Amino acid sequence: MERVDLDKISQKELEQSIKQSKVLFKFNHTEPMTEEYAALLNELLDGNIGENSTITAPFAGAAFHKMKIGNNVFINSNCLAMARGGIIIEDDVMLAGNVQLLSNNHDEYER
Repeated sequence: MERVDLDKISQKELEQSIKQSKVLFKFNHTEPMTEEYAALLNELLDGNIGENSTITAPFAGAAFHKMKIGNNVFINSNCLAMARGGIIIEDDVMLAGNVQLLSNNHDEYER
């Protein structure tokens, strides 16, 4: 896993972060279990979500495009997913409310 330099962010990463923040806001304020809700979740995860999988809002975190969610996955509300280092959730997984998935990796002294 490569280290994340918190002092350096590319223009592309910044633009992607802003876009994801906007999609995340819409997702968290959309009626659950609708086509719009599913489409926003798919957009947020950059298409990396399997069949019959869902996340219950509210959802929070960063770098969602680095997450991969398998089939038949249920993630309950208030999940925090800091995915800068990548997160893979395989098929048939259920995660409880308030779970935190953290794969960020940065120097412990340079914050």
